[in-house]
Amino acid sequence: MIVRCRVLFTPFEELRDVDIVIEGGKVTALRSSTATDEEVIRAEYVIPGLIDPHTHMGLYRLEGETGDHGFEVSDPVTPHLSVSDAVDVFDPAFKDAMMAGVTCVGILPGSYMSFGSSVEKITIMPGQGSIYKTNGKLVKRTACIKAAVGEHPKRFLSEQKLVPTTRMGIIAELRAVLSKAKEYMESGSKDKRDPKLEALVPLLKGEIPLRVHVHTVQDIDTVLKLADEFGLKIILDHATEAYALSDSLKDVPIVYGPIVFARRGTELKNLDSANVSKMKNLNFCLTTDHPTIPIQYLDLLSSLTLAHGYSLKEALKLITINAARILDIEDRVGSIEVGKDADLVLLSGEPLLAKTKVLMTIIDGEIVFKAGELG
Repeated sequence: MIVRCRVLFTPFEELRDVDIVIEGGKVTALRSSTATDEEVIRAEYVIPGLIDPHTHMGLYRLEGETGDHGFEVSDPVTPHLSVSDAVDVFDPAFKDAMMAGVTCVGILPGSYMSFGSSVEKITIMPGQGSIYKTNGKLVKRTACIKAAVGEHPKRFLSEQKLVPTTRMGIIAELRAVLSKAKEYMESGSKDKRDPKLEALVPLLKGEIPLRVHVHTVQDIDTVLKLADEFGLKIILDHATEAYALSDSLKDVPIVYGPIVFARRGTELKNLDSANVSKMKNLNFCLTTDHPTIPIQYLDLLSSLTLAHGYSLKEALKLITINAARILDIEDRVGSIEVGKDADLVLLSGEPLLAKTKVLMTIIDGEIVFKAGELG
């Protein structure tokens, strides 16, 4: 397959009149377009497949059954549960994603931010997150352990009449299970296997990160101290007030957002899309937290940064290569380079404009969406 682009955003640079050569699902060459009789797919604008590292796709259908599917209410600490055991790849959100040029997503346990009574229902450590292509292909089963601190788990546990219900209690619970897992790992004794502690060994070895649901500067500071105590790799999710700690967060990956939501609850009082103007020195990307914001509006969130001092290239990176790096899959996706997965989006016009439409989405060298054709 050859995709002939008039304009290609890699997204590191803007190239013109380029052929993308695809073989075996990979990009095998980027070369100047040549006037030959080869069969090619012609495109005005091409960008890498978009990536959202924090979604609940396949767990919470917008038009599906009610109830909580992303965590166990009976136990606040369940690191041995894998979200991939519950993901429904027939959720229409996967098709919506492909139609919008989103080709890769992180799927996390927990729940999305709701406009209902609870802003977000989440336990202290609901389980393991996974990474999927939006054609349903599993990329990485155990990509992280998810945890949560602050007002949301505190309030939800209180509603369920579970403990702990204070900030200090939540951190104490996390410290306790991490300490037990460390002892378990160092003892080398596997006579009595403990699924919970076993699941935390890769975390303590630095093989996977702890992704922490957090919003306020107070809680971000506490998480940083806990991570330092156990030598953990961490990723901050949501991180609403991260902009206020930009000097101390330069080396901490952040999945930021969603940057459009009602300011409900004390933790979201400083939510404002304009905060990205104070985060240019941080390692962050954007998220919809689907279905908080439906996955097909990921590019819309990115476009908002253009009004706050971001160039088109910088805005695109927030939903492509930055996201890939934070998910630790930048060797495969996030940019159009030789050797990477052929995940491409063909557009009708310049990226991130309201009038621009997705004409075609390609994942692993296969056309998964084409405008005008019903799937």
